[in-house]
Amino acid sequence: MSVTIFQLDRSRSERAVWLMEEVECPYDIRFFARLETLAAEPAYKALHPLGSSPVIEADGQRIAESGAVMDYLATTQGNGALRANPGDPDYADYLFWFHFAESSLMPALVTEIMAERAGIAQDHPSRVAGRAHSARLLKLVDDRLTHAPYMAGDRFTAADIMMTFPFTTTRLFMSVDVEGHKNIAAYVGRMTARPAYCRMRDIVDHPPIA
Repeated sequence: MSVTIFQLDRSRSERAVWLMEEVECPYDIRFFARLETLAAEPAYKALHPLGSSPVIEADGQRIAESGAVMDYLATTQGNGALRANPGDPDYADYLFWFHFAESSLMPALVTEIMAERAGIAQDHPSRVAGRAHSARLLKLVDDRLTHAPYMAGDRFTAADIMMTFPFTTTRLFMSVDVEGHKNIAAYVGRMTARPAYCRMRDIVDHPPIA
């Protein structure tokens, strides 16, 4: 199977690179830049009708949407080593945290980013409510990490790749209170120290000069 990752600078597509580095499967990568507005360059938007990151191509078929891309790669690459399956004791937790990242946590954080860019005052009721909601979500994550070293339980899975992004690259665009949650802070330290994560960072942070 051939896999090409279309890597947009500072974006969710880095998760796909990290996963492929973890399972040590071959892949191709094409790099795309952001405009000064931080929007993706037109060539990236043209890759898929959704017009956003991530996008991959597997055996000639283009796949978009974070959950779909990562589920596809976790299932088809590395003999499924980074996913849990029905019947596994960690299956329910794996599913919850894998989807929590983009279904609950990232929407809350992105809403705050957009409110800031729109110039909505910090004391506006919508922003006060938004921060309170984000705080509840962060506490949920921090509490989970008091009981397990990884999001799904005792082993590293694709759920950890999904969950690390909100606490790393997302912070280039907004403040996320990692340091105020000791379990999240320790978790991020463990995740970003993984050799495959470090290889991913070197790849996506130093694209070849065109």
